[in-house]
Amino acid sequence: MPALPMNEILRALIAHPDVADAVLSLERSHDGRQFEIAFVAIDPDRLSAGKSSHLQAETDRRVAQWRRAFDQAYRHDADGLVPSFVGWTSNFTNKPIPEPEMVDWLDRTIQRIRALGARRVLEIGCGVGLLVEKLAPGCDVYCGTDLSPVAVHRLRAFAQSRPELRHVEFLEREAADLGSLSPHSFDAVVLNSVVQYFPSIEYLQTVLERAVNLVAPGGHIFVGDVRNLELLRAFHREVQAAKAAPGATDASLERKIFLAIAQERELVIDPNYFQGISEAIPQIGAAKILLKQGSSYELTRYRYDVVLRVDHKAVSACTDSNRLVPDMKHWASEGRPLATDPMAAAFLQHLGVALGNALRAQFPDAQLPAAVIALNRRDFAEIVPALLGAPADPDSHEAAEVPV
Repeated sequence: MPALPMNEILRALIAHPDVADAVLSLERSHDGRQFEIAFVAIDPDRLSAGKSSHLQAETDRRVAQWRRAFDQAYRHDADGLVPSFVGWTSNFTNKPIPEPEMVDWLDRTIQRIRALGARRVLEIGCGVGLLVEKLAPGCDVYCGTDLSPVAVHRLRAFAQSRPELRHVEFLEREAADLGSLSPHSFDAVVLNSVVQYFPSIEYLQTVLERAVNLVAPGGHIFVGDVRNLELLRAFHREVQAAKAAPGATDASLERKIFLAIAQERELVIDPNYFQGISEAIPQIGAAKILLKQGSSYELTRYRYDVVLRVDHKAVSACTDSNRLVPDMKHWASEGRPLATDPMAAAFLQHLGVALGNALRAQFPDAQLPAAVIALNRRDFAEIVPALLGAPADPDSHEAAEVPV
């Protein structure tokens, strides 16, 4: 196929109403083959409008995506009904996290939740029942919800096989669907290792706003295994360094780290979000950030737990203690986000695929970029100097989430 002049490709991309700018980057595969990747900057207003118009559809798609992933993992779990560590895979090795590390992680999580002294527990996102098996026997009331019908079916059968678990109720529903539960009917609401799968920080806010009304005065909301935004760059740096091919340059590694952050599809949250949560949800009287402890490097170094104390009589007036709470709007105005934006990442990936398809439709017989990577204006402005100033490594294309 003939190669189009670079200007023709860039002109076609920039002609799209969502695109504000575009560059082409020459890459090289392991076998020496050269190819191009197009990077485009998306107009901020168009990005905002696109997110808004696709918000519900993308939310439904992500929920359905995780439901399918969980169902597939649980169906192929050879241990049957017994709760297991199925699906826990290391980002560093792409292999299951060693079971001794997982057992230690679970034991320490159980200790923290038990320390709350709750006898009536609602667990949102109960999965295969790792917490249910350990916590429910010591509770008067235990209710678990999960969006996976396979998980709920398995847990119901497992609970019926154990006399100490027959009082447990399981509901198949997504996390924000709490309407049928009675106000103040639980001493604690637990969300352990699930918020990273939420589609946005706004969705988490909705879940917390609804959950707080289910907690009795003096009770708690436990949010466990939160990925730490302050450590996101360090996390991706270590992951990319562990996977880097021999001879990879520092510039290439930095580009991979940058793209991994820009394309982050999970919700990663700055601890300051929880420190300031009472500004938005005044029933939350205090927030305690707890560093993870244990033997698992990946599950302890880059994550934290949060204990939110519920006080329905709390007053939102400013006091000496809450002057230390950051103003979230101020942080946003300074360009310091308190969380990643999985919905934006999803929309940008969708748009990149659409732009690639548009190029193929416009130039069906031409040699075109292998992929189009759509970025917001800030990320595009940061990566362009690296694209223009550093040679590509043989494996550099692996940094981008290239559609196939």
